[in-house]
Amino acid sequence: MYLGHWRITLGSSPQRLITFGRIYPASNFITGKIDCALFVGSRGNGKSTELNRLSELLEDHLLIVPFSIRDKLNLYDIEYSDILLIVAAEIYKNVSEYVRFSDELSKYLDTWYEKVIENERSLGLSGEVKTGFSAFVLNVTGKMKTEASTREVTRKVIQPQLSDLIYAVNKIIIEAEEKLDKNILVIIDDLDKVNLEKGEELFYKHGAELTSPICRIIYTIPQPLLFSNKIRQIVLQYFDGRIDLGNINIYNRNGQLDLGGCDLMKQVALKRMDESLISKDALNLAVKYSAGVMTEFIRIIRSAGNIADTDNRGRIDVPDVEQAIADTKNDYIRILNPQDIEILKNVMKTKGKVGGEKFQDLLFSLAILEYSNGEAWYDIHPAIKRIIK
Repeated sequence: MYLGHWRITLGSSPQRLITFGRIYPASNFITGKIDCALFVGSRGNGKSTELNRLSELLEDHLLIVPFSIRDKLNLYDIEYSDILLIVAAEIYKNVSEYVRFSDELSKYLDTWYEKVIENERSLGLSGEVKTGFSAFVLNVTGKMKTEASTREVTRKVIQPQLSDLIYAVNKIIIEAEEKLDKNILVIIDDLDKVNLEKGEELFYKHGAELTSPICRIIYTIPQPLLFSNKIRQIVLQYFDGRIDLGNINIYNRNGQLDLGGCDLMKQVALKRMDESLISKDALNLAVKYSAGVMTEFIRIIRSAGNIADTDNRGRIDVPDVEQAIADTKNDYIRILNPQDIEILKNVMKTKGKVGGEKFQDLLFSLAILEYSNGEAWYDIHPAIKRIIK
């Protein structure tokens, strides 16, 4: 079940994904109307699913290079140069499956690699045995997530000559696109998991570098970055557009149930489990407390299922879902302080943005959720409403 609403129109053969949400013309990536885009939404609201769907829609027209940055790098210790090196490596590895590079390009890449080794040694670092660009890509990028020493050495060497790395990756892109007769689209997922400070550093201070590869590229970004005073500058200076994936409305702004949103969540559950495994009342309760966030909904169902299974019962009932909701409520009780509670009360009352930077932190933790009925509005996680009277 897909949450966004992509559309492709190519010639006389339109393809539409009829789902819940607004239409976004995926064909913009084919035509080049969009080269660099930001993709944003709440944590766990289906961004990865949507990006996978976009890849499926475009794979006949573009060479898709998708990857999760979380699989490649340590999100608690990440720099812009790390990302660019991983982008270069992923493009090289994906393109190598389809293209034999020219001798001229292969020689250039090996020469670039040799300069890297020489620079390591000139800095008194332990340069590895010369093995060529291809082996370097596999070796170094394979270690960057887990080895702090590899990250430190690579940054000291790569950052001073970053323009050379960008030039190298762009030579790869140019030759690959010419031989494949396809443009390349790089999709970088899970950068939304970094905090606001790191997001600003990456996309505000280094937006020029991150958009320097001359291929199409999509970056996920942390949702609190939308509330930074730097977001307009980031988009206007470096990116062609921003794609927002909203949460599913379970309630509307005045507190009435949104039947369309509720039905969608139920469809998601019943595509993954037989309806005999959960009572209607239990499913309805899980939907109401999901906050319209897919991972929250799945977590409630899974937790309730484990509770029922522990009691040797073959069906999830309301008490099981109630216990799962109580667990979520207790998680928030542990982390929310009196200042947070006052902000949450105001958000619940006004449905607006209050609390400055603290609002952004609460948004990141899913204590506050953003919704839209044409205009953005906010509410608090339904489990927290059991805390705030």
